[in-house]
Amino acid sequence: MLKVISSRYLYKVINIYKYIHYSFIQILACISDIRSFDTSFKIGFKTNFARRYKFILILFVSILLLNGTVYSFQSKLEAKIKIDGAVSDIIFFGGKIYVSTERGKVEIISLSKKKIIKTVSYPKFKDFMGNLQPAKVFSIDVSPDSKTLIAVVQSEKGGREVYTLNLTKNSKPKKIISRKSHLQIAKVRFVNNNQVVFGLAGDEVVLYDIKRKKVIYRISAGMSFFSDFALDYDKRTLAIADESGDVHILDLKMGKVIKTIEEMNKDKAFSIDLKSKVVMTGGRDKKASVYNLKAKQKREFPAKDFMVFSVALSPTGKYGAYVYNDKYDVAIVNISLGDRLGFLKGHKSTPSKILFINQNLLVIGCDNGEIYIWRVKQ
Repeated sequence: MLKVISSRYLYKVINIYKYIHYSFIQILACISDIRSFDTSFKIGFKTNFARRYKFILILFVSILLLNGTVYSFQSKLEAKIKIDGAVSDIIFFGGKIYVSTERGKVEIISLSKKKIIKTVSYPKFKDFMGNLQPAKVFSIDVSPDSKTLIAVVQSEKGGREVYTLNLTKNSKPKKIISRKSHLQIAKVRFVNNNQVVFGLAGDEVVLYDIKRKKVIYRISAGMSFFSDFALDYDKRTLAIADESGDVHILDLKMGKVIKTIEEMNKDKAFSIDLKSKVVMTGGRDKKASVYNLKAKQKREFPAKDFMVFSVALSPTGKYGAYVYNDKYDVAIVNISLGDRLGFLKGHKSTPSKILFINQNLLVIGCDNGEIYIWRVKQ
């Protein structure tokens, strides 16, 4: 587990503050002694200088000790897996990582074996020239009972279709919603084994019963173009990000927006996550913003002159990750303390999706079709 400052380290912080305060005086005194030094090198000068030097040394040793004990950050790349196509969505369920791509596939990766164990392919579609093209798989999810994989897939004439796959049988994907339904679905998540929530391009939310093939309700979340949504563990609280930079909190059971967090980002938000009542977004304003729904507090973590295309929260909402710079580094932060802990480096293209599997394990999917599995420790 990642560690944070606890009371047993507080005395070190207090001592370091005392050393800093006192050592500044000693440094100035040393400079004064050196300036007044002449050919008559006296024992008194040597004694004073040695005493002051001791305190300066203690100061720097203490700072190093504190850094090593509390703030040290370690990361290890456990695996890098190549898949076919840019990553569009990632979920984790039952020891497996499900990755959807822009080339009409869902790759199922065993976390323990660190390799692809199954590939699900979806039908190609005809473009405006009549040529067959791989269909982008926009979003995927697995039902709570682990029996059903659902996917939102690109279709002809800019349409979207929805497929389900029985994971317990050796079967093919089954179309349950065709493009003729005119639902511009951007994202899907299971609410329970029979119901899913769709995020539509027009900033609408649809609760849909896949067993009865029926829309339960369809409501407007905001007035902008939809970007992303995240469903909390309670399967009731939904956070929606759009081009306005605002975040809309929706109660799925009530079917209405219960809160709007204005200007979470100053411009379009690209990505959002919601874990344990903590919301995190990344946007065009080159910031990762965090809002605690319980404490009603907001924090901001700047990127290095780069738009934040992807963010993720750990299961407890204590730690976050976001795309940091144009070198495709991912920053790991302590949400509660507002500290940046370290970076995950070595990605060759933009990380489009980040997912915490647990407090110490992350999966990062990139536009070049590479999957990175990282272990972090503090």
